[in-house]
Amino acid sequence: MMLPMADVETAHEQDRAEHHRAERRREANTMALYIGISLLAALTALPDSKPLHAHGLGVVWGITLGLALAHWFSFWVSAGEFDRHDARVAVSQLGGAVAVATLASIAMLVFPRKVELNGTELVLTLFVAVVGYLSMRWSGAGRTKAASFAFAILVIATLIVELKNWLAGY
Repeated sequence: MMLPMADVETAHEQDRAEHHRAERRREANTMALYIGISLLAALTALPDSKPLHAHGLGVVWGITLGLALAHWFSFWVSAGEFDRHDARVAVSQLGGAVAVATLASIAMLVFPRKVELNGTELVLTLFVAVVGYLSMRWSGAGRTKAASFAFAILVIATLIVELKNWLAGY
């Protein structure tokens, strides 16, 4: 039995819409991971003796917005043209970046000055693991596999942060 043409078109549109939603979620997760790891590298490069509270929000938002804008600009240039779908992907990417910066900002404001740097680093580290876990779960993996993946993400992200800081001389 064949479906009427209208039903085929509707099913195709639904599949396409779901594909676009999955793509936007993946782009938001990618940006969130990228910004989270970059912020971790920047925060771990700060000297422990310097109070973060005085300029921490500027560091977090400056890095976040700078990287997000550079990424968006690169995305736009590489696409050659920029249509409505590309704009939605860019908004998703910006949403992922803003989510990380907001989380880091809240952590800085909540933790006492004495531990705000370490506390913010811990929150960002846990965020990276949670995004890794959720990405695996959304792709259909079971809890054990997703948890193992999240642990591996923690290890790899830590190595990236350390390598980045070592290469920069920190």
